[in-house]
Amino acid sequence: MQPVLLRYPLVMVQPRWSVEQGRLRPTRLWPALTPGLALRLVLAALAIVLILWLFVACAAGRPTSLIRLPEGYEVLTAHCETSSELCQRIQVTGDPADKEAWGFRARPAATALFKEPEVFYAVGDRGRCDQVRAALSTPTEACWGPVYFRRQ
Repeated sequence: MQPVLLRYPLVMVQPRWSVEQGRLRPTRLWPALTPGLALRLVLAALAIVLILWLFVACAAGRPTSLIRLPEGYEVLTAHCETSSELCQRIQVTGDPADKEAWGFRARPAATALFKEPEVFYAVGDRGRCDQVRAALSTPTEACWGPVYFRRQ
């Protein structure tokens, strides 16, 4: 027996219960999950995860803090692992009138499993960036930049 549509002015409502084979049964509130619908739902979920991952990855590389290395060099980084006294907040401006920093990527040692390369920005010109890279004990990539910032 087909569900009966009740007609009201300007509204069509499907009953919440239907009579099938002489018994009351609830009607479906959601459509049946077909292979095509399941595939679309999985693809939509993957797209959302990819977009969120991209936002997180972009935010992880943006410098927000200035720290001083034990060697005496100032470096911009995305997060502070040291005490709060040694960490200052900065704002990337893009204005050449502000302070200059050059970026480089420090790769972890071969013995460090599951650790990703970290991005640093050496405060100063490109020569200063090369000095900071040489002072670190991990392999690094070439400097790029410049990035302009202001202390807050």
